[in-house]
Amino acid sequence: MRRIIRNSAITAIALVFLYWLIWLYDAGLRDPRFFDGWILFCGMGAQLLFTLRKKLPHLPLGRATAWMQTHIYIGYAVIVVFGFHTGISLPDGLLEWVLWLLFVIVVLSGVIGAYLSWSIPPKLKQNSERIIFEGIPALRSELAREVDNLATHAADRAGSPTISDLYVNVLHGFFKRPRNLFAHLRGSGRPLDRISGEIGNLERYLDKPGKETLDAIKDLVVAKDNLDFEYAHQGVLKTWLFVHIPATYGLIVLTVLHVAIVYAFSSGAP
Repeated sequence: MRRIIRNSAITAIALVFLYWLIWLYDAGLRDPRFFDGWILFCGMGAQLLFTLRKKLPHLPLGRATAWMQTHIYIGYAVIVVFGFHTGISLPDGLLEWVLWLLFVIVVLSGVIGAYLSWSIPPKLKQNSERIIFEGIPALRSELAREVDNLATHAADRAGSPTISDLYVNVLHGFFKRPRNLFAHLRGSGRPLDRISGEIGNLERYLDKPGKETLDAIKDLVVAKDNLDFEYAHQGVLKTWLFVHIPATYGLIVLTVLHVAIVYAFSSGAP
């Protein structure tokens, strides 16, 4: 909390100082949009440094968390400077509209991403085993083969048809693909409780070997549920970037075009 207050105070002071500079620029009978426009452009360019830092993790460029915090607070400052530059008014031309919409997309995806980056990692740390997102499909297939083998062997034994029935009606679909993703994102354990309840209802009908098979299936169900938890949360962390990063690059490119057009028709800042 102390760090948040400190960083927020530094950002606020910097913005007040910037507003004072813009006021001085305007008082000199010059168009302040040239000044705050360049500040805005530099701020957006600085945001790309965080992407560069993530692509060079082995270089001694400081902690990633510090870069992330800097990225977030510069982002907040850029939002305010954008308000200075546009006068908090809607654009006129087509290019300005596209710039405005891209900026809104970048801001909204950035704010959502900042929240996700803050809230999801602590949840993932609750899992004692670190799971790589790209390896989840292979792990899921392995679990599906194991439960299929258990159900097949149970069906070969007299007195255990209920396990194969459970597999056909419930477990096959559960292990085939990621399930209950929204429930995991909400923190709901109801889907797992429901399957565990159906498994528990079978115990009274099974002999000792059948109960041992059912216990093994329970462990596989819990492992699959953990995989779905990881898939849901890691997937969200990756998905929002597919919106934020392309929109950011598009915004930078169109901003360069916007600057070129402005200077072409104004012959430089007054």
